[in-house]
Amino acid sequence: MKPKISLLITDLDNTLYDWVGSFVPAFYAMIDDTVARWSLPRDVLLDDIRTVHQRHGSSEHPFALGEAQCVRDLFADLSEEELKQQLDPAFHAFNKARKTNLQLYPGVHETLEAVTAMGVPIVAYTDARAVNGADRIEKLGINPFITRLYAPAQRLLPADLGGDREGFVTLLPPEDRKPNPKTLRDICEQLDIDHRKSLYLGDSLVRDVSMANSANVVSAWARYGVAVDPTLWAQLVRVTHWTEADVEREKELREDAELDREPDLTLDKLSDLFEMVDFRPAA
Repeated sequence: MKPKISLLITDLDNTLYDWVGSFVPAFYAMIDDTVARWSLPRDVLLDDIRTVHQRHGSSEHPFALGEAQCVRDLFADLSEEELKQQLDPAFHAFNKARKTNLQLYPGVHETLEAVTAMGVPIVAYTDARAVNGADRIEKLGINPFITRLYAPAQRLLPADLGGDREGFVTLLPPEDRKPNPKTLRDICEQLDIDHRKSLYLGDSLVRDVSMANSANVVSAWARYGVAVDPTLWAQLVRVTHWTEADVEREKELREDAELDREPDLTLDKLSDLFEMVDFRPAA
């Protein structure tokens, strides 16, 4: 019998869209412009930016380029505003490449639209910083379908985060990271929907599926999201914010999740959900 689902909770990156395929080309377009324009040593620049990412705990720290030590040394006499002006062509290269590559996986828009039309709320829960998650939801045109975004806070947030949708963003503590079954159960409680009638969708067996299983929420594995270009992955790892402690934590998570990462549902495309579950509004 198909499970009856009254709440769809979904991851964002590599679940609704190819984050690696959009971020990495954009990041290296920025790097290429900077290296060509200012003749900076490429490896030194990449090392410096990785240090910035690790300091902030995010590979998407805004304006990380401007905090790279070799860039700071080059423009030591400039104010912060003048530095941003100098780096504007590199930021433009990033935005241009991201606009080209940031796309939903096939059928995602139609699936989210159909689930919404059925009266079932869709909530996003992501490890991505709130400002990054909200920005991508907006740029991808799926904000009409996402009821609420749960994401970690960071030190600086724009005043218009979430636009005019009051209460759209629920900020989690900065240290809140998946797998956190309690956060998943809290989401169900806050939307007043039985966790047993809620479904969590994500691309990671360790961080998403094992978390949903521990929370006693229907787990759906977005298997299509793990098909990452190995070249792009290697480029991402080159500048990742992960420290050795993070790598060790990931190893421990994999070991802990070994017995609890079998998904209830496995999807090769998002629309497979319609064959596997019965979407219906909460009574």
